[in-house]
Amino acid sequence: MQPIRVLVVDDSAVLRRLVVMALTSADGVEVVGTAADGVEAVHEVLRLAPDLVVMDLEMPELDGIGAVRVLRRRGCNVPVVMVSTPTDDGAQATMAALAAGAADFVPKPVRATSAAEALGMLRADLLPVVRALVPRSLPRAPAAGAPAPSSSPDRTGPDAASGGGAGAPEPGPAGDEGVARGRATGHGGAHRSPVPPVPVPRSVPSRSAAPGPVLGPPPGAAPSAARPSPAALPGRGPGVAPALVALGSSTGGPEALAALVAALPAGLPVPVVVTQHMPPVFTRQLAARLDRLAALEVREAEDGDPLVPGRLLVAPGDRHLEVRRDGAGLVATLTGAPPVHHCRPAVDVMLRSAASAVGSGVLAVVLTGMGSDGRDGCADVRRAGGRVLVQDRATSVVWGMPGAVASAGLADAVLPLADIAPAVAAACRRPVLLAGRGAR
Repeated sequence: MQPIRVLVVDDSAVLRRLVVMALTSADGVEVVGTAADGVEAVHEVLRLAPDLVVMDLEMPELDGIGAVRVLRRRGCNVPVVMVSTPTDDGAQATMAALAAGAADFVPKPVRATSAAEALGMLRADLLPVVRALVPRSLPRAPAAGAPAPSSSPDRTGPDAASGGGAGAPEPGPAGDEGVARGRATGHGGAHRSPVPPVPVPRSVPSRSAAPGPVLGPPPGAAPSAARPSPAALPGRGPGVAPALVALGSSTGGPEALAALVAALPAGLPVPVVVTQHMPPVFTRQLAARLDRLAALEVREAEDGDPLVPGRLLVAPGDRHLEVRRDGAGLVATLTGAPPVHHCRPAVDVMLRSAASAVGSGVLAVVLTGMGSDGRDGCADVRRAGGRVLVQDRATSVVWGMPGAVASAGLADAVLPLADIAPAVAAACRRPVLLAGRGAR
């Protein structure tokens, strides 16, 4: 099995060496070169054809954002992972890099008190990202002048079976190592696999005394080869509408959210909550960017914020967002409870609380992401009578989270990213009659 070939770019020799050590300490990862600025990085990418680039944001000559833009203009879609300073300025620059086509980011270990601690933090953050973006079972593009491989790698292993837009890991615990950060949709995907048949939603036993309506096709029904129109997918009958939209995302989430949220109408008649796997500071900048793009009001959630129509609240880094009843209304509650799937905020926490508070009025949407966070929460949403949409494999950077939901038979529909906002808007135009039914 071929190793993952990585180019490391940083103007700081100390950090460059730490990144190299973090990568080479893992089996199956090979550092094929280094560069000290963006100009040299572009040259080395074109010369070495690495599988992935780890790049600093702030560099002389040409910074990381500029280097990503040059690579994308030249048609080079190699995944680029930025190493970002966890400050407001650094987070803002990170959002710009993701918009330019970077695949992901990891924070610099600025709070480390020793070189050993810094190395450990880089390994924990970086290695899961590298392995998610570049499955080792996929063939590598040869470097300039290199001979073509004599045979193709085996494409029948778990990576090939579950690979997403940029190479997805098999949904499940193996993809949950570390806290996933955000990746840009459609840019990091150097390898794509055919889209498999979508499993028919299975029957989910209800834990509620008042179960919701029957969900989707009956168990055992054959999936339709033709995809229905987005407007027809979320509804399960006249008069059924969500009272809350809950979005979960991770790997590739910032750009997926940007596309989805920008397409939602200003008059959306329900509140929206978002959990994106990101550390503190970065979620605040993510909310600010979404607010600039969206017709809705978007901001980072604060404890006790009311959930009102036309407003979207983003879970802050290092805090779970839970949905709670407050009289006749809903509020966002922030907690420091233990991480779930190594993540805080976690999508499962948000969805489980939403199912408990809103019942069949929940419309859950799971976007691109590494791991399986959201699968258990979607099971609770389905038990309560709510509905679930997931992003499809072809438009996901990593089809871990949405793939886990779909593979468990919990998705009412598996849609391309561009179809999700119209599906949500269409569902929300229906009059609310069953919202709250089945709440525990």
